[in-house]
Amino acid sequence: MNPETNAWLDIQAALTATQDPALSQLLDSASVSYDGTYQLTAPPMVYANLCRYFPLIETVVQDLTGKEFRLAMSASVPMGTDQILRQIPSESGNEDELMTFETGASDVTQAILAPESIAAIPAYLLRFVPFAGSNAVLIASALRQAFYRRSREHGADQLYPRQGDAVTIDVDGLLAMLGHVISRATFFRVFKSGALDWFVRRAEPVHRFVNGKIVRQANTYTYRGLMLTPGDAQDLYLWLLKNGLQEAPADTLKHAQETPRDRILVFPYRVPDLVNDNRFSTSVSVHEVVQSALGGPRLTPTLAGLCDRLASHLIRPESFLAVPWYWFRRVLPDLGADLGTLYLMSKNCCYIDWARGKDRSTFWVPGGLPTLQKWIRSETLPARIPHLKSSARGRPRKEQVNPESQYTRDWREANRQLASQYLSRIDTRVSSSGTDWLLRVEEVRLTASDELLKGALYAFLLGDQSAEQLRALQAFASDNRFAQLLRNALRINSARICHYETLVEQGICQFETLDANQICYFDTLADSLNCHFETLVGAGICQFDTIIKILFRLKDSAIFPKNTIRPDTQGEENPSERYEKGVVGYFSGSEWNLEMILNLVNPVLKDRILTQADHCHFLSWLVHGCLTASIHSPLSFAVSRSLETASGAGGPAARLADLPAPELAGLLWHAHQRIQAGYIGRSITAEAGTNDLESLLASAQDTRTRGQLLQRALDTLGIAEA
Repeated sequence: MNPETNAWLDIQAALTATQDPALSQLLDSASVSYDGTYQLTAPPMVYANLCRYFPLIETVVQDLTGKEFRLAMSASVPMGTDQILRQIPSESGNEDELMTFETGASDVTQAILAPESIAAIPAYLLRFVPFAGSNAVLIASALRQAFYRRSREHGADQLYPRQGDAVTIDVDGLLAMLGHVISRATFFRVFKSGALDWFVRRAEPVHRFVNGKIVRQANTYTYRGLMLTPGDAQDLYLWLLKNGLQEAPADTLKHAQETPRDRILVFPYRVPDLVNDNRFSTSVSVHEVVQSALGGPRLTPTLAGLCDRLASHLIRPESFLAVPWYWFRRVLPDLGADLGTLYLMSKNCCYIDWARGKDRSTFWVPGGLPTLQKWIRSETLPARIPHLKSSARGRPRKEQVNPESQYTRDWREANRQLASQYLSRIDTRVSSSGTDWLLRVEEVRLTASDELLKGALYAFLLGDQSAEQLRALQAFASDNRFAQLLRNALRINSARICHYETLVEQGICQFETLDANQICYFDTLADSLNCHFETLVGAGICQFDTIIKILFRLKDSAIFPKNTIRPDTQGEENPSERYEKGVVGYFSGSEWNLEMILNLVNPVLKDRILTQADHCHFLSWLVHGCLTASIHSPLSFAVSRSLETASGAGGPAARLADLPAPELAGLLWHAHQRIQAGYIGRSITAEAGTNDLESLLASAQDTRTRGQLLQRALDTLGIAEA
């Protein structure tokens, strides 16, 4: 057992000595972890009971160990989620009692897209867009998801909202679910206009006394359920009258249940008819339509039951359009609410045929452009949908236009290009409805910025790496603490991952959280991530926390480095590259191979260094950066300084860079070996560059930091034992 485990056993024994059997049972039902702070993670019910004992547990932990203590709740998730299974043995010996799941992915695209995280949009809800507008329907979809998320608190046995469930909606959280495509002002404007009255009904305001004052509580809204649109209600009303509802109501309702829906309602979408649709002005239930057609005050129990079955037949409450949350958070903000909703409406018209293995990604829109304008309630939006093959007919395009026209032209081109990634017009035909359009609907794909991130991640995982970097990635894959520590490092500076020692100085963790080798792997991983992704992070294309999350999802995939570490074979093909000092590295003969040293650098900057900068100047800055404690990313530092100053670092760093590559490699290797062996003073052997190396290492406050700086130099230059 490690010291943390032994300490927790002492803590548990002290708590058990309180003679409270309930506390002992709760502790046995929770799992403990340690990352500088003791943490108990428990299921919701156990967590709620442990909160009562939190002051007692915290006091005992601090008295016995001097460490901090916190509680965490392990939330359950709905069944059917695509997860990676990990089994935990229980105290009773039955290993099937407790299981936990971690999200995983087999490739980078899946890791970014997260296809197991799905938003289920009721298919019939999209038929309200021509009546209520895209903003109202998107908000109603988010409200539905809030009820599904609320059901998670009841555990995996409940997949749907229960009757009487109520959720408190945080407006900012709801808007974040929609990628902030709708602003707060628009959100409240939609509520004030009454567009949400189609889906929710506001309850009477509630007041209560707080400190002697009357305070109004948050508004409560009741979700009305899935209702018929006014147009569908009108069509059903006319069909019922035509088929004899007033003469034989029960028989007519039974006949309606057996009639295909397209013989009662208009598909794919019913648009408002200002001339004929004058009976229903808002969403109504099937019961209300039948009652209106009968002209009676109330329905009989038999007819009410038949109306329930007819409502299920027409609305199909079990039919959903599954869309990855990635689309809402990353794609929808670029498309906009109207174009994004039109894409959802179009995707709802396609299907995947698992019975025959055929998919339909195209469908005909009767009437073409005018129909789409009525669907989305926009005159200009459907015109942005480009034709697959652009036509050369019409007036020739002007090459020279004024700046205002050029701005408008660029804006239109950008919008058409964006729309073409998801919707395109591939054919037309003349019919009784006018000119029909054949639309092709594309699958959800990565955004342009995420495509860049995907390429960078593949280059990071599959590119040439030193043995030390591979071991660091292996440690990341085998120990979940690495991912959490990397996230904690971003609390200090979100634009750069700090070293482990900085985490300790900030009180985020303790030295005993990781052992010496793991600390070395952590620092190596932090340096490699900073170096490889700093350009993307600086350009706002991605964030380090996103990169860490993606790497964590990929840690069990085939593309992630496994336990078998590839040997460092630099120079294996040429025996003359092995030198008497017993080390190899990124050099051939007496010269360093800058191509290999700059492998992780942005390709554009790499080419500039190789073609424009003096190689000796670059090496001097690189040596200076690797052996200076205040510089966190030596490779990036050397690149920027070489391009900015067009001169070398001078002094000890320049003299070390002038040494033949084998001599500098041997000098760094021997110095690192001495520190690893426990020597404190300098070597009595007078090697070339020893004094200069000691001068540079003077920035290190202790021997441990010296070892880290030397290890960083070895990793950067690819130096290893032959």
